[in-house]
Amino acid sequence: MLAKYIARRFLASVIVVLGVTVITLLLMNSTRGSYVPGIDLNPALRPEDIARLRANLGLDRPFYEWYMSWIWAVLHGDFGRSMIDGSPVMSHILDRLPNTLELTGTAIVIGVLISVPLGVIGALRRGSKTDHVLTVVSVAGFAVPQFWMGLMLILIFSVTLQQHGLPWLPSSGAFSAYAGGDILDRILHLILPATVLSFFYLSVWSRFIRSSMLEVLSQDYIRTARAKGMSERRVVYLHGLRNALIPLITLIGLELPGLVSGGLVVEVVFGWPGIGKLAFERALQYDYSTVMGVTFFATLLVIAGNLLADLLYGVLDPRIRYS
Repeated sequence: MLAKYIARRFLASVIVVLGVTVITLLLMNSTRGSYVPGIDLNPALRPEDIARLRANLGLDRPFYEWYMSWIWAVLHGDFGRSMIDGSPVMSHILDRLPNTLELTGTAIVIGVLISVPLGVIGALRRGSKTDHVLTVVSVAGFAVPQFWMGLMLILIFSVTLQQHGLPWLPSSGAFSAYAGGDILDRILHLILPATVLSFFYLSVWSRFIRSSMLEVLSQDYIRTARAKGMSERRVVYLHGLRNALIPLITLIGLELPGLVSGGLVVEVVFGWPGIGKLAFERALQYDYSTVMGVTFFATLLVIAGNLLADLLYGVLDPRIRYS
């Protein structure tokens, strides 16, 4: 039964991958025109040189031919070469992947560790001042743009503290260019971007945990457990929280592509050398091969995250069956 379920999901995933990549390429194709990436670096190029470059990059071919050759190469493990420097796209992805995993992985862990207790507290103290304060914090996480929050943290903890001769935090990069790169140096560079990214996660996830806990605690089996004399702590954390975590599993599964694309806005604001920043920079440079490679990679992770979340449902709730 499980094997058939996975097989159906795989077939559906093929359609999703094709749809996402086709739409991405159509959008890029509509803005590409006759522009050759990197042509501005040498304004002395002759028209015949530009034509030869377009042919080498495949920009002279129709949309469907370029896509078919690209998807065929991807199926053989070749993500193509950058249109800027000719280097393999996969090498860029693998080079930036550890930094993105470090940032988003830390933010997700912080978000889970904080959002679950906040959501439980909000549900158990529904309508109290504590619940109202947590609601305000959650709304702030939705409403405050990440780039604004990032700039404010840089202004306070990097610029202002440094001006007053106080200990300050780095505002950009993953490590210091000079005599840096040790664990402490990387942690110091990680604090600000991880804080901004995790604040969004915990704001969203804490509200879902609160709503889910309120729904679970009103179920008949919870009332039965209480009627049998089971302690409130055991009722809440053993029976209630376990079932309330199911929606959170879905949300975390959907964040799996974020482990690759990263918080693009956060990476750009803090100059974090991750994959999100890579895609942003290469999109501005019209490096279509790199953008397509990152998009395809992220799409695969979206699909894998959804499938992993669905499979974890059965672990958390044995009543769930796959058909």
